[in-house]
Amino acid sequence: MKTIIYLGFNNPNKHKRGVENVIKFQSESAKNYYKYYIFFDDTESKFKWGSIKCIGIKNNNLRFLKLNKLIREIIKKNARKNIVIHSHNYLMSFFLLYKTDIFTVHDGLYYYKKNINSNKLLLFRIIEKIVYYRSNIIHFISNFAKEQSLFNNDSGFVIINNTTPFEEIYTKAKDKFDEFDNTKINIFAVRSIEERARIDLLIETAKLLNKNKYYIYIAGKGPLLKHFKSKAKNIKNITFLGYVDDDDLINYYNNCDLVIMPAEYGEGFGLPIIEGYLFNKPVIASNKCAIPEVIIDKNFLFENNATNIKTKIKEVLKNSYNKKFINFYETNYSYRIISQQYKELYNSLK
Repeated sequence: MKTIIYLGFNNPNKHKRGVENVIKFQSESAKNYYKYYIFFDDTESKFKWGSIKCIGIKNNNLRFLKLNKLIREIIKKNARKNIVIHSHNYLMSFFLLYKTDIFTVHDGLYYYKKNINSNKLLLFRIIEKIVYYRSNIIHFISNFAKEQSLFNNDSGFVIINNTTPFEEIYTKAKDKFDEFDNTKINIFAVRSIEERARIDLLIETAKLLNKNKYYIYIAGKGPLLKHFKSKAKNIKNITFLGYVDDDDLINYYNNCDLVIMPAEYGEGFGLPIIEGYLFNKPVIASNKCAIPEVIIDKNFLFENNATNIKTKIKEVLKNSYNKKFINFYETNYSYRIISQQYKELYNSLK
């Protein structure tokens, strides 16, 4: 049996969304592989995550030495030709003594660091370039992710979009949800609470909307949660929910009237968009990043100012009642569609 080693970022028992969910789905598409997931953590750890053997390496100065030692031990148990290294982590692939077979790009390293005004841009440019050179196949999660990367070859890459883990559980969502005020139009956002997610726009939009008619709920945690909660404390029609587990999250999606996704940079895909479609909800989102290629059509895009968002909310709610958003999801982003593309990717490896 072949072995696949996934290289990622976080302990999946601590981080429930993001790259970890992508890795989980990728692993489910590689059914005939023995699977590992290696990440850096606060402490050394080993545990099973579904069919994956997870190994956490303590995040200290020796972490890359330990990473190479660990992969060498795995390779010793197998022939190198039977090992597939599938990485999501630029630094892991950069310091790896072995070539990466598949490297998944969510956002280009240089692109992301440039947007946060890093003072080490030349270093990140070099790292990104070398990682692409030392990888056999580059997997991008969107055309935008490829365009903003430093990858400039006409071959050796594949574009496979994301899907959502909620497809397995969305039918368990309740039709009545006490968290919402059914006398109002409930607008729902799932965002990491940080600068790039433009939470400030949601606060400004809440101020413009009729507080007796519209209510905005924001699920998510992040470094600026306390900051934005403080800014919104006197606004009566917006609530920060903090971290929401999946069982509750599907209820928010299922019972809201509209899903909203503001963004400025660092959105290589746009998972809340397709999650909204899974629950057959209209979704409006910023005309930024990969969002225009994921959203159902341009009429659901807004420019990043609160006045335009307010107008778009009213326009979309008026014109979207009979639209079958779930059909768009099933045709483009369903488990069936994305899983087949990953199977073809893994089968293409020699």
